[in-house]
Amino acid sequence: MNATGERDFLALQLATMAPHRALLRSIECRFMSGVPLAHPVLDVGCGDGHFASIAFDEPLDVGLDPMERDLAEAATLRPHVYKSLVRGSATRMPFGDNVFATVVSNSVIEHIPDIESTIAEIGRVLQPGGTFATTLPSEHYPDFLLGSTLFRKAGLSGLAHAYGAFFNRISHHSHIDPPDVWEERLNRAGLTLTEHQYYFSKRAHHAFDPAHVLGVPNLASKRLLGTWVIHPWQTIPFERWYRRYYEETLPEIGAYQFIRCSKQ
Repeated sequence: MNATGERDFLALQLATMAPHRALLRSIECRFMSGVPLAHPVLDVGCGDGHFASIAFDEPLDVGLDPMERDLAEAATLRPHVYKSLVRGSATRMPFGDNVFATVVSNSVIEHIPDIESTIAEIGRVLQPGGTFATTLPSEHYPDFLLGSTLFRKAGLSGLAHAYGAFFNRISHHSHIDPPDVWEERLNRAGLTLTEHQYYFSKRAHHAFDPAHVLGVPNLASKRLLGTWVIHPWQTIPFERWYRRYYEETLPEIGAYQFIRCSKQ
């Protein structure tokens, strides 16, 4: 807990996750932990359950994911994080209509090529009056990267574009769209946008791509030893570096965006 009584999501993420993910996920924890959870709750793209284990202080009813390996890891967290886990696709969910009062999805649906079917399915399984909350990269994601910025300042616009495209490709982003595009998609599925907020300023995003290189030791320890962090001392320099971005005022535009909507 910090001085205001809020959980220190940055410290929690750095202790258990690669640094480039820890900074981003810690800010997303702040958004998602503030979503009132009316039950039953569905987590679309729950993965290994790591994010939900930190973001939420109560178990979610169902975690949905297509990856058997990730679900097996998430199963070790039951029943404290998920009451049940289901293997399935977000484009064709194995649930009836109007089942869930809340649907959450953290940095997942931007990876799914068939986004129309995904949002339609979320709208179908959500109860009338229910809430859907998600985090996503914004249209500014490629331009706000440090590499893209440096190439652009050097007058190398082609390389700046290629660098941003490269990061989108290795991040498996199928969609980096502005809020009006997402709002149109949501409306077609019977969902009404009730909150939108950019996060992750240009300055914060400049720390993002170099952290991929600095996090190589974490990746090695994860693959060899099954853990991202071997010793707490590993987190000290990143905590000092990232704290300013974690605590920054939310920007008018950012590399990522938080969306909350309701089903009419």
